Amino acid sequence: MAQITIDHVTKYFGDAKGVDDAHIDIGHGEFFTLLGPSGCGKTTLLRTLAGFYQQEEGSIYFGEKCMDSEPAHKRDIGMVFQNYAIFPHLTVFENVAYGLRARKVSKQDIERRVSEALEVVELSAHRSKQPAQMSGGQQQRIALARAIVIHPGLLLMDEPLSNLDAKLRLKMRSEIRALQKRLNITTIYVTHDQEEALAVSDRIAVLNQGRIQQVGRPHEIYLNPVNRFVANFIGSTNFIDTEIMGYDPATKKANMRIAEQQVSVPLDRAYNGKALFSIRPEQLKLKKANTDSEVPSVVGSITEVTFLGEKVEYLIDLKNGQTVQVNDHAVSYSELRGVGQFAEVCFHVSDAVIFDEEGKEAIKSNGNISAAQAI
Repeated sequence: MAQITIDHVTKYFGDAKGVDDAHIDIGHGEFFTLLGPSGCGKTTLLRTLAGFYQQEEGSIYFGEKCMDSEPAHKRDIGMVFQNYAIFPHLTVFENVAYGLRARKVSKQDIERRVSEALEVVELSAHRSKQPAQMSGGQQQRIALARAIVIHPGLLLMDEPLSNLDAKLRLKMRSEIRALQKRLNITTIYVTHDQEEALAVSDRIAVLNQGRIQQVGRPHEIYLNPVNRFVANFIGSTNFIDTEIMGYDPATKKANMRIAEQQVSVPLDRAYNGKALFSIRPEQLKLKKANTDSEVPSVVGSITEVTFLGEKVEYLIDLKNGQTVQVNDHAVSYSELRGVGQFAEVCFHVSDAVIFDEEGKEAIKSNGNISAAQAI
């Protein structure tokens, strides 16, 4: 399928906006994820794309064709639901064949295409079984095979892994990603799981209260969030109150006071006043004897230590009364710190994102990557 265009789409439920002025272009063969908390509008947008809902404003295009008046069964879409929607009285083969029979495909072609789809999802040996005889992961594969067997131009997936246990979810998300790339099917995927979205997506749209907050590649969304909501929703981050002063329009730099430290920072626009300094726990470092003395740092006391095998999470109360989390991946026994110990926390200004006081806008982006596309 050619490019999918969601052109300023708004969907109402009564007076409330389930989707508010959504605008996205999705390329052919792209794995695109709608990510956000429950009730943010991601499933509403997916169901509007599928034709199950009709938007009140804006238009949807598949390539050059406007789909606004096109019924769901004519949109060339395969869909995988959260509950799989498998027919319990039909065999695996019959479940996968259902969409082809509805399209009046010949018996010979049904046999060939279902066999191919079952081979792709590694269920060929189970074609005669009933769904009740299958595990949760296998049932999820039945639903996936049924969606791809019709050779859809667009594959829609609504929280397809939410009913699986954690270990199987990790396995299945890798399989879905590999299968999507192998078949080169344009895919729009809905999830509330940030790690899942980062793992499978070419690009991500983060939604909140019906509005798209940011669209970008996984590393852009994670490292260059455009506002406090995105920074807080995607992974863990530290928000430290700071103050920006003395902005110089010639150098586009200002002074920043963070805890007891004052440093010069480059800004994306003119700004003076209170601000929020946002930096990920893994971007903060505990100072050691050989640490570069030129690297800015703030000091505090360790209040909590959580050993997680591959890393140690430290909570540190700074002298200004705020708490930060530091993820240390140097976990040899001799390097472990204890509760109550003094800690000097080092940071690179280039790693941080700085927001205005209310967290609505980034006034300094991560200097190590290009800025993400903001909506």
